[in-house]
Amino acid sequence: MSWYSKINAKIEMKDDSPELRRGQVKQILIYGFKRELPEFDFLEYRNGCYTFKNSRIINGRNINEYLHIIFALKDRNFSCSVASRINKNYSGSNSYNTGLINPHINLLVLKKGTGVIPADEAYYFHNGRVKTTTKIIEQIVNDFKEFGKSFLQKQAKQYEKSDLLKAGFDFIKDLEIDKSKLNDELKKDKNSAGRIISITYLKLKEELQSVKGIDRETRKNIPKMTYELLEFYCGDK
Repeated sequence: MSWYSKINAKIEMKDDSPELRRGQVKQILIYGFKRELPEFDFLEYRNGCYTFKNSRIINGRNINEYLHIIFALKDRNFSCSVASRINKNYSGSNSYNTGLINPHINLLVLKKGTGVIPADEAYYFHNGRVKTTTKIIEQIVNDFKEFGKSFLQKQAKQYEKSDLLKAGFDFIKDLEIDKSKLNDELKKDKNSAGRIISITYLKLKEELQSVKGIDRETRKNIPKMTYELLEFYCGDK
């Protein structure tokens, strides 16, 4: 069976329940989250996306955790993702990020443990009716509970115990330069050729690269982490 046929079988599945009414998905989601993930409060509905939020304080810093559920009635699917934000300016961003801070990951990528997912497995599909859609939402909530919370807990431990992150936060804590000028400098470098030559950036990157015991995959993320740390510094009032 082709991926197209598999999707059609899911969205055209019949059940004896009525079609979804306006606002009904929100009610089902809120009920499911209150039951299984009570620490996450409903934050907002914007552009088809329902967002739930939990906040932590780790080493004196505010960490905001988000669960995003994009609902498409016409296309008969849900797209779900998990985010951990230390930079408040990223709170409304839809861009995925696999960096060491401010990560934003698709829930099914977390569940399947791979970045390559067939089209018929890339979304949670529904048939537009109450009974089946409620079952799909129950699955989404359970996946957030099992895979989303696990990811967020792992990220929280990184913020708490990572020597690399500690070195980065210590650097920006002692930094005393004009935030507006540094921000303009970073943006100019990034928008010109993508190669950042800011002296502050290069100093921080060198300091992070000197941290011992960092695995190769994490080390690859140091340039991006350097930029995001300085971006966080510039936006922190």
